[in-house]
Amino acid sequence: MRKLIAALLAAALCVPLAACAPPESSKSSEFDENNIVLSFSAMSDIHQQLGKTEYSEYLINALDYAEELNGGALDLALFAGDLTESTWTNQDDDYSATYNGDIAQLKTTLESALDLNVTPVFYCLGNHDTDPSRLGAEYMSGMHSLFYNMLGEEFFEVDEDDSVPEAGLRHAVVNGYHFLAVNPDTYWNLHGYSEDALAWVDEKLAAITQAEPEKYVFVMAHPPIYDMVFNSLQSDWADADLGEVLQKYPQVIYFSGHVHNVLQDEMQISQNGSFTALDCGSVKYSTTMNTINDGGSTFDNSVGTRIEDFSQGLLVQVDGSGNVRVTRCDYYRRSPIKDAWELSYPKADKSHLSAYDNATRQRENAAPSFSENASLTVQSTRSGLSFTWTAASDDDMVRYYKLYVYTVAEDGTRTRSKTYNLATFTYRYDRVEDMPGEMTFSTAALPSGEYYFEVCPVDVWGAVGGTISATLTIA
Repeated sequence: MRKLIAALLAAALCVPLAACAPPESSKSSEFDENNIVLSFSAMSDIHQQLGKTEYSEYLINALDYAEELNGGALDLALFAGDLTESTWTNQDDDYSATYNGDIAQLKTTLESALDLNVTPVFYCLGNHDTDPSRLGAEYMSGMHSLFYNMLGEEFFEVDEDDSVPEAGLRHAVVNGYHFLAVNPDTYWNLHGYSEDALAWVDEKLAAITQAEPEKYVFVMAHPPIYDMVFNSLQSDWADADLGEVLQKYPQVIYFSGHVHNVLQDEMQISQNGSFTALDCGSVKYSTTMNTINDGGSTFDNSVGTRIEDFSQGLLVQVDGSGNVRVTRCDYYRRSPIKDAWELSYPKADKSHLSAYDNATRQRENAAPSFSENASLTVQSTRSGLSFTWTAASDDDMVRYYKLYVYTVAEDGTRTRSKTYNLATFTYRYDRVEDMPGEMTFSTAALPSGEYYFEVCPVDVWGAVGGTISATLTIA
């Protein structure tokens, strides 16, 4: 009934629907916050788990803050995969796609957080939901049907007639804008999609963009597109085949998750001259920044990680001209992250893809630097070594610092003995100006001897700044 009413209203108010948009000659590329026609949250990696009420609370809080920031109810709640923690557990013994405890927890949480008649849910699944490497394709291929059956029809009222949610292929139209969701058949390689799934997306995009070339189309899957957002150069974490389809359509804004990176990172939006890719962050936890610490091999809970102080996602708003504003949300602190990303409506000359082109941004990027009076202090105590240094300046946030430790021989020769990669805790700060002017780090004691230490800053584009240094004799 809701679909019928919406269709009748659309037909009465504007026939055809595309005629409702202003002609290009009268459209502005500046976002008009007084004429927002579509708003939706875009989240990923919510990892709902049976018995883990704290994970439900993070999701409820995230949706509540998204509505608060939006100034009212959302038109859609979008989820880019990993809705559950482990659908290969807490399930019927025969894996007959009839019940799963994590999906039950997901359903209960979403129903308590949203009025589905006002804010429908639109999702794709992720590797924690469908990964066939866990139980094999025979079992995991039924997960789309399992989610569909357990969640119930009320979760799919937004789907168009050509949607096939039981197969992981979804199409919705909300306030005149198209949403597509697709799912890979396999993970941990660059070619996880079936030919049928790729053809389905290609066919839908061709028809939609031909009819409405100046309107964005929102496409979603769990893995990032290869060589777009941060961590997508890892071939076992990204996908290349879907990107080959999407690059034909500059109207696409693609949403993904999977990499659990922080949204303070400006690499989490990428255009690269063909389409726009956005990382949705993670509602549940971050891992990427944590692995920067101590050589990149261990988690360090002392710098703020995972559940306790991390929860992020996106609020996406579209104005009457088709321009898009993306606000990065810190759900933990309930505050916006940095400045919003703004996208002009799609243009035939593709100029709307220039603002966040990675090659251009990297070429124009300046490396971080220390001021002339910056200093590094190293002290040896009974408990170990403590380091204090003046924070470097950057045109953005310094992503991390490299701390080099050298042993000094009697003849003055220096030999590098250890390297620390130290996160700057960027995910603890939502704006550049909030970051501290002084950094500290502590580690285990070193043997007796002469030592030389260097610290240099590194930004999100990999640019390395100059060093500050200190010496220390340990008796």
